[in-house]
Amino acid sequence: MHISQLAEISGVPATTLRYYESVGLLPADRDSTGFRIYSDDAITRLAFITAAKHLGLPLIEIRDLLVVCDDHVPPPLRVGLRRQLATHLGEAELRVRELTTFTDSLRCALRRLDSP
Repeated sequence: MHISQLAEISGVPATTLRYYESVGLLPADRDSTGFRIYSDDAITRLAFITAAKHLGLPLIEIRDLLVVCDDHVPPPLRVGLRRQLATHLGEAELRVRELTTFTDSLRCALRRLDSP
C-alpha cells in the first residue's frame, strides 16, 4: 500500500510515517515511480510502535525491540532483548493494574452520581 493508504488506515500522519522510516522503525520499499510501498505488516508494526510510545519508550528502544518482529534475531542480541522485553512486560502489566483500579474508581463515582 502507498503511504497515503497506510496513513488513512492507521491514523498516523504521512509525515510521521516518513520519519519512522528515516529512523529505522518502519521499512518501506519503492515502486517503479519512487513512491513508498508498505506491506500489510506495517499496520501491525505501527500498532506496536504506538503502544510502546504510550508506555513511554523512546523511539530508539522501540527500534531495538522491533528486531524481534523481524525474521531473524541474531543470538548475541537475544539475551539483551529478552531482558528488555521482560522489563517492559512487567511495566505494561503494572499499567494495566493501575488503569483497572482507576476504571473501577470511575465506575464507583458514576454510581454515586446515579444514586438518589
